[in-house]
Amino acid sequence: MDITRGLKSLRRKLGLIPLLLLGISTPANAQPLWKGTQAGMSLQDIQRKFPEASRPTTPTHMADGSRELLRLPNTIVVGHTFDALFFFKQGALRHINLELQEQGGAAAALQTFRGIKNAFNAKYGPPDDEQDQTFDAPAGPASFRSASWRSGRTLITLSYATAAGGG
Repeated sequence: MDITRGLKSLRRKLGLIPLLLLGISTPANAQPLWKGTQAGMSLQDIQRKFPEASRPTTPTHMADGSRELLRLPNTIVVGHTFDALFFFKQGALRHINLELQEQGGAAAALQTFRGIKNAFNAKYGPPDDEQDQTFDAPAGPASFRSASWRSGRTLITLSYATAAGGG
């Protein structure tokens, strides 16, 4: 399932949906990503590093064709619980997405976004790119915020989104 189509489907079913996503990617092999992983690692390498990771029942894919082949549940990052999604292309690790798993709705997700953004500002400096948009969508008000940092050739993107959905 394409992540964008999946989010649209969830928005229609559930109404207001907070999403907090931390994406880590790099265009080259052997670049550090997250928790000792490197771009280009094989599926078996990641399984050895995270034996509790398993194949997702409904894998997603990214616009570049990378497919989610492993998911690591209940991973703590900056004091918050995420699922780590490992995306591979041509047998090599390309991206890692961390999806917030905590309950609490849009306000809690936004507070988490701000806390992680502050932690990343302290570690990496001010973001290289930042977006903050609020707009009226056909189904109701929606908002999107993101901040991106570069660490070497690794791109780190933190995103928060809400959307009101119709019944």
